Amino acid sequence: MKKFLPGEKMPTIEGYINGHGSYQENDGLYSSLYGNLVVIDKLMTVQPVIDFRYNPEVGDVIIGRITMIGNKKWKVEMNSKAESTLQLSAINLPGSVQRRKMFSDEMKMREYFDINDILVAEVQKINKSGNISLHTRNEKYKKLTNGLVLEVPAMLVTRYKTQFLKIESIEIIIGVNGFIWIGSDDLNYENMKKILIIANFIKNIANQNKVITDTELLKQY
Repeated sequence: MKKFLPGEKMPTIEGYINGHGSYQENDGLYSSLYGNLVVIDKLMTVQPVIDFRYNPEVGDVIIGRITMIGNKKWKVEMNSKAESTLQLSAINLPGSVQRRKMFSDEMKMREYFDINDILVAEVQKINKSGNISLHTRNEKYKKLTNGLVLEVPAMLVTRYKTQFLKIESIEIIIGVNGFIWIGSDDLNYENMKKILIIANFIKNIANQNKVITDTELLKQY
C-alpha cells in the first residue's frame, strides 16, 4: 500500500470526494498527513501511520519545558515518549564559567532553570532504554524569555542547516521536537505584533499539515 507524505500529490478519481487527511488545491488533491490512502464508498481519506511525537537523534536542537528539579538534574518535557533530563554537569554556569560543579551550584539550580522555564538545548546522548540526556554547553543554548512557544506535530519539522532564524528583530528557534520559539530581546508593541503575525503564519501551515520550512518562513518576511 502506497504511503503519502504531507504535501504529496494524490491521485484524483472522478466522482470521488476527499476527506480527512487530504486537501484540495488548484491543480489537484494533496495529502496533509504521512499515511495510507483509504477509499470507502467514494470517500478518499489518508490514515496516519506514525506517532506525532518526537523521535530524538543526537545533535538535535530542541525546545523544552522544565517539569521537575532534583538529584542534580532537571526533567524536561519535550514531546517525546522517553524521559529527558538535563544534568547539572551538562550546563554552562553564568558568565560561561568552566569548572567542576559544587554543592553550592546544586543549591542554586532553581536560579539557573526553574519549574516551567522554557529552554533551548541539544540532545547529547540517548541511552539503551531510549532516555534522553540534554546539554546547554553553548551560549546559544539557554533559558528563553520574552516570547511564546508553539507546538506542532514533530513530523512537520525537519532538520535544517540551522534551527535558529532571525527575521528583523525577531528570533525564531525551530525545535526538531515540534516546539517552536518566537521571541525578541526587546518586547515592545511592534515586536509583539510581529511575533503574533509569525505565530499565526506558522499555525496556518501546521493546520494544513504541511511541512514547516525555514525558507518558507524567510520568504514571507
